Amino acid sequence: MSENEVLKTFDSHYRQIDTATRQAAHTYGFWHETFHCWFYIIKEHELFIYFQKRSATKKDFPNQLDITAAGHLLAEESVTDGFREVKEELGIEITMDQVECLGVFPVEICLKNFIDNEFTNVYLVEQEILLGDFQLQEEEVDSLFSISLASLKKLFNDPSAKMTLTGYRQKNLHQEVVEESFFKQDFCSNAQSYYNRLISSFEKILENQRRTID
Repeated sequence: MSENEVLKTFDSHYRQIDTATRQAAHTYGFWHETFHCWFYIIKEHELFIYFQKRSATKKDFPNQLDITAAGHLLAEESVTDGFREVKEELGIEITMDQVECLGVFPVEICLKNFIDNEFTNVYLVEQEILLGDFQLQEEEVDSLFSISLASLKKLFNDPSAKMTLTGYRQKNLHQEVVEESFFKQDFCSNAQSYYNRLISSFEKILENQRRTID
């Protein structure tokens, strides 16, 4: 997305007040809307979450693990228009009956020369992603990795912990299976409250699934 594309801006109660460019929103910390879509799968009583590894050429957070598919919502877009990001970044078509809405997570991130105040509209899709099921937007996404919920919690609770993950990399339309090791610092910067709420939501999903089986 161009830094000059226009976003809606909001007050801290999610009431629209104006519009601004993406660059201005991140420079001055204007609240704006984003779309997050997390793919996950439950296998053998364990829940696995898919992360994309951002392209090395990305301006912000290159080579870091991030939401399966995500993006900013333009001023003329509705929240559900954000599903274009899934098709653009992953090449995967989904329908609204596959989607679960987790609600809106307010996120505040303040880094050097970057203030990110977002209302993130968070959605889940329970779908396994296998080699050949996707077509990555290579200028945006380098690869996809899945990580178990238990491993994710361990990484976030212990910054010295390291996990070797298996995933899929795509380059020049060629896809291959890869292994790569990651620490907590390799995950894209986000508010800890966001990850806590996300992990809690996945824990509830897994617990409900276990109860259904029992």
